[in-house]
Amino acid sequence: MIRKNYSCMGRILLLIVCLRSSCFALGIGETFVISEDKYIPLFTSEGIKFEYEAGPHGTNCYDLDTVLPPGTFVKVLNEEKNSTVYVFCKVSERCSFNGFIHAKFFEHSMRSLDSSMFDLMAPSRDVPNFQETCKMLNSYRETEIPYAWGCNNLDEVNLEGLYTFVRKNSNDQGNPSYRCAGLDCSGILHRISSWTLPHSTGQLYNLSQGKCLYELDEKTSDDELRMVLKFIKDTDFVVCPKVHVIISLHGGFIEAKGRNYGVVYTDAAHAMGELKKLIKRGTVRVIRWHPKLLDQET
Repeated sequence: MIRKNYSCMGRILLLIVCLRSSCFALGIGETFVISEDKYIPLFTSEGIKFEYEAGPHGTNCYDLDTVLPPGTFVKVLNEEKNSTVYVFCKVSERCSFNGFIHAKFFEHSMRSLDSSMFDLMAPSRDVPNFQETCKMLNSYRETEIPYAWGCNNLDEVNLEGLYTFVRKNSNDQGNPSYRCAGLDCSGILHRISSWTLPHSTGQLYNLSQGKCLYELDEKTSDDELRMVLKFIKDTDFVVCPKVHVIISLHGGFIEAKGRNYGVVYTDAAHAMGELKKLIKRGTVRVIRWHPKLLDQET
């Protein structure tokens, strides 16, 4: 009899816990900050079922906009719908995004933030010093890192039970399931700048806090390209808007090349070829952005 009553009480407590969790609701205008060591994917649509492509060295899921890092400010713009919430996110002073986050992340990966703090401030982030930035780039060159569209995180985000991912082409070889881990081309810059650079080639092309060193197109001569390769420095990048970005390192280039390649490094002997490939895709800009290098010019 005692055991039976105890079992009933246990079921009642479990029901109360379930009811509480199911009553979790978000109001328009509520603000949050992403907790330390948490990364949260931001999608472009409110769905929870997405199509993805897999390759031997990564994945593409074009619905993924970006992965929001710890310390990001999040403001609810619309009530929960289809298990997702429409939000405005401040990643840093110059970097913000709109999109959809699964409601479950608010319960486990965020804490409440004073609304006045959200409206008046942006997350405080400092660009790592030059040596540390180069060290990060070198580590990406020396480690097998997968390509992942929209990603800027090396640790996988657990999406189990929240989203459904369907492979676009069942004949693809490589990863058997979608993984939210890796870097895309602009994601490398987003990460090594401690989230202060945009996660977008279009915005990188028009970077206001950087300096355009050169503008190159198919009319640029080989001699001019050799001069460019001689004078650009580590961390400078070459960007073609809405196409691709590659980053200077030790006279060559490091890049997140795509799901069939991952993150790769091209040495100085073959840098000219990589530069010409990018120029064929459109007019490119060579941009200097690291504060130490900019300070040396003033």
